Amino acid sequence: MGPRNLLKNHPASRLNSSARMLALPTTATHRECKSRVASLFTATTIFFLVAGLCGCHGTSATRTTEFPVPANIVLSPAEIVSLDIGAIQSFTATPQNAQKAAITEPVSFASTNTAVVTIADNGLACAGSWDSLSNPQICTPGRVGVAQVTANTKGVSSPPTIVYVHQHVDSITVTSVNATLKDFTSPTDCGLGAGVVGLSKDQSAAFQAAAFSRGVDITSTVGTFTWQSLNGNVAAIISASLSNPITGLLPGQAKVTAHTPGTTSIFASVSNVNSMPVDFTTCPVQSITLTANGSITGPIVVKKGASTPITPTVVDTQGNTITGIPLTWCSSDPASVSVGSNNCSTNTGTSVSASTPLIGGGSVMASCTPPNCNIGLQIGPQTVLPIYPQNALQVVVTPGTSTAQTTLVFVSTTDCDHMPGITTGCHTAVLPIETSKNTVGSPISLPATPNSLLFNRQGTKAFLGTNSGLFGTRGLMVLNASGSPPSVSAFIKAAPGKVLAVAPDGNHVIVSDTADTPKQVFVVDTSSNTTVSLQIAGATAADFSPDSLKAYILAGDTLHVYSALESLKSIALSAAARDVSFLSNGGFAYLAGGDPAGVSARAVCDDSAASSPVNTPTTPPFIRGLPDGNVLAVDAPGVDLITPTTTPATLPDLCPPSVNNTIESFNLGQGSFVASQLLVSSDGARAYVIPSNLPSVLVFNILSRTSFAVSMAGNAIPLQATLTLDGNFLYVAASDGTVHVLDTQTAADVQQVTLPISSETQPNGLCTGVPVACKPNLIAARP
Repeated sequence: MGPRNLLKNHPASRLNSSARMLALPTTATHRECKSRVASLFTATTIFFLVAGLCGCHGTSATRTTEFPVPANIVLSPAEIVSLDIGAIQSFTATPQNAQKAAITEPVSFASTNTAVVTIADNGLACAGSWDSLSNPQICTPGRVGVAQVTANTKGVSSPPTIVYVHQHVDSITVTSVNATLKDFTSPTDCGLGAGVVGLSKDQSAAFQAAAFSRGVDITSTVGTFTWQSLNGNVAAIISASLSNPITGLLPGQAKVTAHTPGTTSIFASVSNVNSMPVDFTTCPVQSITLTANGSITGPIVVKKGASTPITPTVVDTQGNTITGIPLTWCSSDPASVSVGSNNCSTNTGTSVSASTPLIGGGSVMASCTPPNCNIGLQIGPQTVLPIYPQNALQVVVTPGTSTAQTTLVFVSTTDCDHMPGITTGCHTAVLPIETSKNTVGSPISLPATPNSLLFNRQGTKAFLGTNSGLFGTRGLMVLNASGSPPSVSAFIKAAPGKVLAVAPDGNHVIVSDTADTPKQVFVVDTSSNTTVSLQIAGATAADFSPDSLKAYILAGDTLHVYSALESLKSIALSAAARDVSFLSNGGFAYLAGGDPAGVSARAVCDDSAASSPVNTPTTPPFIRGLPDGNVLAVDAPGVDLITPTTTPATLPDLCPPSVNNTIESFNLGQGSFVASQLLVSSDGARAYVIPSNLPSVLVFNILSRTSFAVSMAGNAIPLQATLTLDGNFLYVAASDGTVHVLDTQTAADVQQVTLPISSETQPNGLCTGVPVACKPNLIAARP
């Protein structure tokens, strides 16, 4: 009798009716179901039915999950894996739908060569054999070879990952390959001497990696190397592989292409082992020459509102002319001659347009300035190697129309800090003078008495120093000159002292605190209002290089060199120095002093002294680099005009260049004077000496080499002066309490602007809260 007949004659045949008698509810629990059924039937005859019956009347119905068919499977890691014998690698698989979104789908893994690689159900791969695929614990090393791993489900398979199994890699070497193929060049020393491996920009070379195990070359078994350049701007690497073949290269080789001049390290890795880094150099920039309208000499005369293209010719140390170099373009007066939206920004173009928004002038230079150019290059002890152009181009901006150019002149005073018997209650303001009618505007209150007033070259901000920090309550003040109306921000409290210099890019200000203890210098970042303090006592003068890379700070007979890329450098001078200024092309800085001869020069690339100083009658109190590339120094009773001739350094050295100087001295014809200030017009045509002991301003015409004096009305003594950007007017804060307006074209004192005196009802003067009028002695025209 079959199973079906036995069940028919068994008492359990009453199952259906008994179940009806039980009247089991559909929501009966599994335990209730078993209890009621067991009360009717013996366990020995129907135990196999109980579970089925109770399952039908459980808490939920049985459901079958249907998984969708994926469009593809992403296997990770992909393409190529390199493993030591006996090593373990985890694989993951992600099924995706047609929209590349991950979906839930069970997958299985497979290896094409289980003698080399076995892969468990959970995706763990063994370079050998697992003890169990469902619960892998022990990986027994296998043999050297290659296998392909895939993930699969519902007939869909992932792209295979090729697994190379090899002996343990002890070391990797990287060497250049003497490629004679098209588009490949054998590396050179870039003209810098033995040990340098490099190429000119845009050239490519082939490199080979080799893997070793206990001194045996096992390169053929390890698969594809991973190549890396620590600085992809200097050199780019494309490695050859089965999935990325490169014509003429074998797997394990790589194509290295030189980009931006500089030095980087390249290395290869496989199976978690790195090669020793190989230094690679994109041949450095050796020289830069600027031309405009086919000429390397200026001045280039442009009407206001027009522009002129300036073209750089860049030559590297291999003698190759290269293009697309990120040069730093700067203007000495960006308010008049602009070379970009931000002064001293980088540009890789074959030419840069110099626009001319305002009448005036300036010099334009383009330099290979780290960290954007000659990146990471180190020659000898020099770790930062800027290359400056052979020439800066002078641009003169003439009026495009007859419309007069107006600006604001800001006037203030230091008197509140110097009034006998008055220690409190005196408050200082800044007064704007509108130059079209020379009317005085509303006072701008200052939170402290200033000791200096200096604009950035963009004309957007002026910086006012304070004598003392007063225990951290005072500091640098910032005048927003482009606001309407202009306003003064709160203190940058970490930086009290006198403002010595503002960088050409407008981003840094040097402030010298000689009143507090300790005496020190602050470098203020104007974009973040943060400061760097330098332990420099008694700094009296400073200037930034034209590309804003370095600042030279003078303190007696010591020159301090600040750069954000290097640690502070302090250089002992053979004599005290009084002033410093850079050539317009940036190659050299000239010090008024620093040598008993009178004027000394230093190469900016390494700060070394030029071979010979410049002999002047006395040590000048002031010195200025001129837009035409020359240097002017005040040397009573006259001025000294210095003409430098520079020569690039010869290879293998890139630094320092050499310079020869010629000097002409001119007597200003006014007898002995004590200079308190030296101003040069933005077009480089005239220089103005402000004497502290004469009622006049001394003028030297740089172009004609002639001089004259402009007398001050009422025999007033000039205290401080400022020149408008177009050079047409000189505003002089004078001892008579007024601001004198000198017309530089007619050489006459044409107006004396009377400043308002504050009273209790109208506190609109330079000083408030005191019974006397303050004299103006700080003045600056907005560029």
